[in-house]
Formats: sequence, C-alpha cells, structure tokens
Amino acid sequence: MYSHFIQFTIPRIGQGLVGLLLYLNFLQLPCFVWLRDSLPLLFWGLPLLLAVGVLYFARNPLGVGMVWAGVLTGVYVAGDLAGLVFRLLGGTADRVWRTVWAGGLLAWAVTLAWMLFARWRADKLCTTTYRLTTKKRLPGGRLRIVQVSDLHAGSTMHAGRARELAERLAALEPDLLVLTGDIYDETTPRRDFAAFNQVFADARARYGKFFIYGNHDLGHFFQESSFTGAEFSAAMAAAGVQILADRAVTVSADGIPLRIVGRRDWLFCRQRRRAAKELLGGPDGVFTLWLDHEPRELRQAEAAGADLILCGHTHAGQLWPVGLVARLFRFNELNYGRKQVGRATAIVSGGTGTWGYRLRTEGRTELVCVELQTEP
Repeated sequence: MYSHFIQFTIPRIGQGLVGLLLYLNFLQLPCFVWLRDSLPLLFWGLPLLLAVGVLYFARNPLGVGMVWAGVLTGVYVAGDLAGLVFRLLGGTADRVWRTVWAGGLLAWAVTLAWMLFARWRADKLCTTTYRLTTKKRLPGGRLRIVQVSDLHAGSTMHAGRARELAERLAALEPDLLVLTGDIYDETTPRRDFAAFNQVFADARARYGKFFIYGNHDLGHFFQESSFTGAEFSAAMAAAGVQILADRAVTVSADGIPLRIVGRRDWLFCRQRRRAAKELLGGPDGVFTLWLDHEPRELRQAEAAGADLILCGHTHAGQLWPVGLVARLFRFNELNYGRKQVGRATAIVSGGTGTWGYRLRTEGRTELVCVELQTEP
C-alpha cells in the first residue's frame, strides 16, 4: 500500500542522521571525556561503538528500540539547544545547566522516564463517554453505542487481556456494538485472532454488532497476515458481527428503525469507494449511525443524512509529536475527540489498542461509549 521508499528507505535515512547526532553527543559523556588526552583511540572509538549499538537496537522500524532511540535523540537535541542558550547567557545559568545536564547523562534519565510513562499510558484501558441528544426517535428514548476501534490485537491488547475487554463490554451493556476497523493487523498472532473473535462472539448487543474494515485488517504492510480474508469473514459471521462495506442497513429497535451505514476504508480502497450521497439520499426521520474508519469526508456524510459519525484510525497521534504534525498539516479532518459537523456529531476514538509500539503519549487507549437520548 505504501511504497518501498516510504516504508523502508526514509526510516534508514532517519536512522543514519540519528546515529550521527548521538555519536556527537556521546563524545560529551563523562565516562568518555576523561579518555580524550590519555587514550584518544578509545575516546573516539567507544562512543562510535555505542552509537552503532543504539542503531542496531533501533534497526526495526516497528520495534521499541526505534522509539527509544528517537526519544533519546530528541532529548539530546533539546539539551544541545538549551546548552547553547545558557552558554550565551553565561554566569550562574551556564554553570547550573552544565551541572544538571551532566554531560548528557540527564538525557538517558529523561528517556527512561518517558518510556515508562508511555508504556503505562498505552496499557491503561479507559472508557470515554459522550452524552448526546437527538430529535429523532430512539427505542425508549435512549440508545447506548459502544465503539471498539484500532484494537490491533497482539500489541497493547493481546490474548492475555481478552477477558478484560470482554468484562468491560459486558459492563457497558451496549445496544449497538460497532467495530470501526483495524481490529487486527498483519502482525496479529493466531492465538490473539482467536481470543478476540471469541470476545466479540460472547459480547451482547441488543440491536446488533457491526464491523467496518480499516486499512490494516486485510492489509499487507510489512508481512502477510496470519489469517486469510475468508477466515476473517467467517470469524465475523460466527461471532454474529455484520460486515458493512459501502452499505446501509436498517434494524428494528423495539419497533423503531435505526440505520447503520458502513464505509469502505478510504486508504485501503485507494479512494475508490462509493460517494456518500450514493449510500443515502439525505436526512430523514430515521436516526443514522455512520461508520468510517478514517475521519474523512465528514461534511459529505452529514449531507447524506448521518446523525452520528464514528471513526478511528488516528490513535490521536499515539506518540508525540505525530498528533501535532497531523493537526498542523490536516492529515485528517479530526484527529481526536468530538466535533460538530453541521447537524451531525463526529467522534474519533483514540483506539482500543496501539499500533506498532506498545507506547502512547497522545490520546487515550479507550472504549468509546455514546449515550444518546431523544430530546423531550
């Protein structure tokens, strides 16, 4: 789906730049500085070996070493810039900074603290509740929708946590359970695939369970999936989960119609999907839930008749500064949270799991629960 240059060449170029920056900073470490005059060969050679070791640890673009090396480099660059400022100021400020910076040892401590925090934040599963009102009819005047998105089973959410997810879903007692893509990916082991299929099979949702594909569920980014497309479809069917791909269905909720629209993923289908207006002709009296893995074409969805749009994909950036860059360059129409789009409400989940790295500093690892109520 992505070119070889984007997937592999750019990371290698980045790794080379990271190695150079780290080497220059490692030369300032106190454990090496004392070798400068007495053993110059070791002074130049040992930091080089350390930099090479860091690069080897960070050789996998999807490995935690890549993130660790990136954070360490970022802290070093920030420290170098701060050191430059304090040197220009001179006096007490410069002396204090040199003591605190400790020749670059502080960068290692900050990186360790960042990694521990990111791991804790990734593993902490939250429930984010949104309370909305609508003028349209709902069964009993209320509707509870629970969204699971971007689980990426096998990473933060692995087979050992399947029971935890099952208990969370049972406690929420959803009327509708929706899976908005990237529930699995090409790195998901078979045991995780089976474990979470069972979770969705056991989950109860009064008016149905629905799924839309993300860009990873059937994608082949870095390796072949452990399951086939046919196995995926069979597993969803066995779990009682209906797959929607550019299709709208209407269910009867205690005699009151509810409409669910599921889109094909914009990235996976290379933008070749039906237009929103082809799926629905416009707003009517039926409450319409619109599912789209990526938060794109929100205005078109609202014009077609969507009342509530649920998306995922972004992970809210997951690791700073990805979310900041995404917002600045508007990679998505909404990076995280809630936004009013005309008369419709759009909500983007931070993801029920994490992608690639079991780390998170942006957004939340969450289940989204939408509590809807008909206005009096």
